[in-house]
Amino acid sequence: MQYTRPALTIAIPTVNRADLVCRAVESALAQTRADIEVIVSDNGSTDGTPGLLSRLRDRRLRHYRHERTMPASTHGKFLIDQAQGEFFVALSDDDYLEPEFSARVLELVERQAGLAFVYTKTIVHIDGVSVHTLAGPDVEPGADFLAAYFAWKREVRWCATASRLEHLRRIGEAPPEWVIGDMFYLVKLATLGDVGCVPLPLSNYTYLAGDNSSSRTPVARWAQELRILADEAMREYVDTGVDAAAISSFRRESDKFVARSTANQFLFNAIRGVEKGTLIRAFSDNWSLLGVDASSMARAAAAIALPSMALKWLILLAMRRRVASRRNSTQALPPAGS
Repeated sequence: MQYTRPALTIAIPTVNRADLVCRAVESALAQTRADIEVIVSDNGSTDGTPGLLSRLRDRRLRHYRHERTMPASTHGKFLIDQAQGEFFVALSDDDYLEPEFSARVLELVERQAGLAFVYTKTIVHIDGVSVHTLAGPDVEPGADFLAAYFAWKREVRWCATASRLEHLRRIGEAPPEWVIGDMFYLVKLATLGDVGCVPLPLSNYTYLAGDNSSSRTPVARWAQELRILADEAMREYVDTGVDAAAISSFRRESDKFVARSTANQFLFNAIRGVEKGTLIRAFSDNWSLLGVDASSMARAAAAIALPSMALKWLILLAMRRRVASRRNSTQALPPAGS
């Protein structure tokens, strides 16, 4: 039988998420496009995950089991090395896709050659509150995407992103100490071609589910990585020949982006139980960074002053306000091919 390369690989890394991983796998196998493959890689689970995965049967599914847990960046490279699709989706074990995800993404890829990656809207779920992310145009130059992304006019979740596999392999493995892996790849991918968007809610991202290790990342490390990526994105933007006013705007907006994301990391550190003394030192060390945005300064201060339950309430309140502000822009899912 002649081999036919799949158009899309959906790769699901997992470790000790027996209560969630089957939902992710089932959502991948429920895709309406047949020309996909699904890879599940168990990174050393010690719970019931191996038994659950061993019972899954589908011709599109490949399952790997690692006896020892490897670093996330190494595990990610393993999945990329095993993939056979033209495009690659990394689906976390606590996230899941809508059935039309692959069809819609591949329709755009087939219409528009040369896209570095395609993303869809995502439904972000936090403790019973759900909000749709922001989307961009069908196609835009990578540098324009980066400018909009760091101005907080695009919201991209890695579970809703289909990246050209050859580009991922060209970029290579993220540094082993790197924490914000999704943004690391998004910035580098956007330097390699145009960016596509399907402005429909086709992926689901579960926030603060279980024990999210990134929420424990020290504030200083988080801020450092954000600044590196923002500077790299600005260099790419400058190279397009934009004028001084556009460069100044990018710098101003990226400074605010770094401040806001760092302030959010204060909140997540505090909710996860990082000691107040550690947060106070981080606040002092990042005073100038936070100072470019008054709301970021207030958010970081609240993380130090308030108990975790109050911080969770504030996050949910902000989410509900975001839901209300975006309610009118929510789009229904039309039939495929329309």
